Amino acid sequence: MGDGIDLAASTEQYDGGGQYGVEIPVINSYRDLLQVTTCLDEAGITVTRYNETHGSILLSDAEIKDMLALCRDRGEGILISLGPRPEYDIKSSFYRTSFGLEMGRQINNHDAFRACVEEVIRLTDLGCRGVIVYDLGVARVLAEMRADGTLPSDLVLKTSSHCMATNPFLAKIFAENGADSITTAHDLGLPVLQEMRRLNPGLPLDVPMDVYRTKGGFIRFYEAAEIVQVAAPVMLKIGASAQSHPYDSVSDATTRERVARVTRTLEMLNRFLPECSQISDKNRHSCIPV
Repeated sequence: MGDGIDLAASTEQYDGGGQYGVEIPVINSYRDLLQVTTCLDEAGITVTRYNETHGSILLSDAEIKDMLALCRDRGEGILISLGPRPEYDIKSSFYRTSFGLEMGRQINNHDAFRACVEEVIRLTDLGCRGVIVYDLGVARVLAEMRADGTLPSDLVLKTSSHCMATNPFLAKIFAENGADSITTAHDLGLPVLQEMRRLNPGLPLDVPMDVYRTKGGFIRFYEAAEIVQVAAPVMLKIGASAQSHPYDSVSDATTRERVARVTRTLEMLNRFLPECSQISDKNRHSCIPV
């Protein structure tokens, strides 16, 4: 059965208004955050939030506090990813094989699972209100902890693209197990995104607009308006293609290229869908630190 279905505009939006948000990924240190916010200010661009992708276990309390404070002062949000992930874990040897890589970043031992939970408690105590989850089991436990009051009720749980939400039914499973937003697989076409929206009303979809060169390097800025039309509410993840790999060092030139790609996407979105609006900073999905 093919993907060729008739496309229809989504009538949904974020609570409080707005069909889309803008997220810049790979902001992995206070230095990275300071660089990108400076470039955004020079360009006159406003974004919704940033995300850190290397894992909170690599960041000290002091650095996390500085990152959260800068975002809070600017009225912008940030999500911080969890660890340990398999590539850091003591049981990483299997992960490094071709078979282990097919597992993605799922947790395979109790100590690592416990560490992920402890990291969320640390992050929320520091004021973070958005975390990126790589494992469905971890998402389920964190959702239960949020429901019983152990974690803040306004904490946003976002699944990583490494969870591989490749079809609408997998997205539904993630949502049923506590995910507040789903990062879709990178290469999903408009029909699949539309069906994800239909099966998951109200669930924000986080859609990569460009990817690292090691992931294919494709850019789909020209689809921005159509993606917002069929998938709203949607978070547009922009800027990854400025790098070859997420673990590359980030230079000033890389940061400027990231911001240039955000600018270009917003230009195309505003040209072809001028009636759409960006999410309010009062919405919980903005993930502004407290």
